[in-house]
Amino acid sequence: MVGLDVGTSSIKAVLGEINHINGINVLGLAQVPSSGLRKGNIVDIESTARSIDACLNELERLTGVEIMSALTGFSGISISAVSNHAVVAVGNPNYEITREDKERVLHSAQNIALPPDKTIVQVIERQYIIDGYDGVTDPVGMVGSRLEVEIVVIIAATAAIQNLQRSAQRINLHCDKIAYNQLLVAESVLTSSEKEMGVAIVDMGGGTTEISVFSQGSILSTSVLPIGGDYISKDLAIVLRTSIEDAVRIKEDCGVAAPEMARDDVIINARNIQGNDVRQVSQQLVADIISARVIEMVEMIYTELQQLTYLDKLAGGLVLTGGGAQLAGIVEVMEGYMDIPVRLGLPENIKGLVGDINIPRNSVALGALIYGFKHMEPAIVDTRAGVSSVFHKVNYWLKDLFS
Repeated sequence: MVGLDVGTSSIKAVLGEINHINGINVLGLAQVPSSGLRKGNIVDIESTARSIDACLNELERLTGVEIMSALTGFSGISISAVSNHAVVAVGNPNYEITREDKERVLHSAQNIALPPDKTIVQVIERQYIIDGYDGVTDPVGMVGSRLEVEIVVIIAATAAIQNLQRSAQRINLHCDKIAYNQLLVAESVLTSSEKEMGVAIVDMGGGTTEISVFSQGSILSTSVLPIGGDYISKDLAIVLRTSIEDAVRIKEDCGVAAPEMARDDVIINARNIQGNDVRQVSQQLVADIISARVIEMVEMIYTELQQLTYLDKLAGGLVLTGGGAQLAGIVEVMEGYMDIPVRLGLPENIKGLVGDINIPRNSVALGALIYGFKHMEPAIVDTRAGVSSVFHKVNYWLKDLFS
């Protein structure tokens, strides 16, 4: 299974295999800078396709496996979530619920009036209700006369989805499935208890910040803000009069989220935009610049969360992940502002990851592996004589026979 994260700042791809003894084994992870995207949206199909191609080529080089398809994460400021409910009468004379009954009620729940420029990305089945008894995850085979379903529909701009698909087609990559990033992140960083009791995920990427609330085991609401780690990097670049690349280096190596975390005796070398001159700045100055933007972002996240849910209902608190979560001290700043527990979201639901892989910025790509093995058909790969080729697929329940 290949998980692909097409982000504003970087493209990440991860290849994994599964067996019934050790679970998921990560074979390789590749990351390259992305181009052609702005705030999560593709603005140049050719540039995006080249970036994806470069990332997958690097992953093939690392693993020796030819990559033909991938489960692709999707985000963007056009994302929204709509809850809906439907009810049908069970058609079987003996009142046993069949797969056809399940499909009928799902189809009915998906009848949502959408503008022509919007499309359904995913449908999440929250629960089924049989004759008034709720909390059913799969009604097939159960008995009842009345079947209801509650779903959450993830909606996005049609053009945004089509542009992602066309970027993949340019390099002959088959998108097995396009899944909303927050569902993938939840697979890698959340515990089942957190999802059941109520938790918020904030995934701070380069160009966007995705916010979702999970409750009773599945996603409840979501939104995407057009800000991310690039917001901080660009401010650093402007004030320090350096390049974006050098600003990112300074932020990652020496940046802290609050001025009181900085040290006066730490001096940082900042190159000019041309790269031919260096001047020294204090960590305190860098912290002042970063802190101003961090507070703005935290305020926006807090306002958005208040619109999605009541914060005192989040028994699991808030989980902060994504590349922006790797800024030193940002968890503490967010916890102090939100006044609820905040923890760093590491992709720990895959065991045995080494330090340079088990980091927040890889949460989407690694979550795609877990999601893919749960919901899709893994590929059977022949690696004899060092040559890899996908020769057929099998149903997920058959995988143990080949482990």
